Amino acid sequence: MIGRRGKALILAYVAFLTVLFFMCSTDLIIREPEKEIYQIAVIIEDVRDDNYVNFRKGMDQAAMEFNGDVHFITLYERMDANQQMELISREQQDGADALIIVPADEERVVSSLAQGQVSAPVVLLGSGLTGQGVAGTIAPDYRGMGEKLARRMAEDLEEGCQVVILEEPGRKSVMSRLFLEGAKDVFDMAGIRWRSVTPKRTDGGLEEAVLALGGPEGEPVAVLAESPELLTGTAGILAEEPNLWGLGPGEDGAAGLPESPFRGLVRGLYGQGNTLGVLNDLDRGLITGICVWDQFAMGYRSVDLAVKALEGGGQDRRLELDSYYIEKADLRRPEYEKLLYPVE
Repeated sequence: MIGRRGKALILAYVAFLTVLFFMCSTDLIIREPEKEIYQIAVIIEDVRDDNYVNFRKGMDQAAMEFNGDVHFITLYERMDANQQMELISREQQDGADALIIVPADEERVVSSLAQGQVSAPVVLLGSGLTGQGVAGTIAPDYRGMGEKLARRMAEDLEEGCQVVILEEPGRKSVMSRLFLEGAKDVFDMAGIRWRSVTPKRTDGGLEEAVLALGGPEGEPVAVLAESPELLTGTAGILAEEPNLWGLGPGEDGAAGLPESPFRGLVRGLYGQGNTLGVLNDLDRGLITGICVWDQFAMGYRSVDLAVKALEGGGQDRRLELDSYYIEKADLRRPEYEKLLYPVE
């Protein structure tokens, strides 16, 4: 039989195991420090987020890893700097710990930081400007990207082919301005004739511009679209107008296109961006080539920089992302798969 002393030892042992269990499985006795959740507001310059799909995947991945609560905000009118400044002020008043901004007017944003109007750390995307309050900047070399695309176009163009640059109406972002400047400089140095066309802001404005691409002389052209929206819009119109398109039956990229009675006026369609629509049209052969950058990495690193700033990790970090020229054949290459189709 177990005596009183033995029973007492057993009870003490059971009590010890119970206390040990609670210590390991709960914070009733030993409280673990609560991890702070950082409130991060992302304010872009556009009215829609179609061009930010991969960016948001990277941003969401970083938010999970770095305890961030990220919310994404678009404008009511594209490139509306006044509204963006109002949103910046609102988010700061609502308790945002850090801001990630694609500036509609980068100098105005930086100026407001320098004047102390924004106290939260700010990460600027698509801008190389730094200054007081700027926790970091992330951007591709937009000018270099335009130069890279124009050089590849120059290699493809036949003699006498003119370049038509389709430009968005209204105020341009820093990205678009530098991208087009780089491309135009290369065309000028290579002696390639080019002209800019801005479609009207009306229903059918883009179609009207595309149908008139050949000009009065009907000369062949290659098209460079400023934005992914113009790129996919032009591709869709060309798919319905086989006489315009430059690929005849049996040529590379012509699969699925209607038969054309002659080699069309449009000898190639180029642009930038890697939205799903752009990639699908590239795969169909409607788009000849595009320049892209790692938008997943941009989203991930922007949240990373914001959290580092909040945790005292320093300021004025500048990251420049590489850009890549992609054609249809590159879509299945393993080295581009993660960049074009990232998985969280």
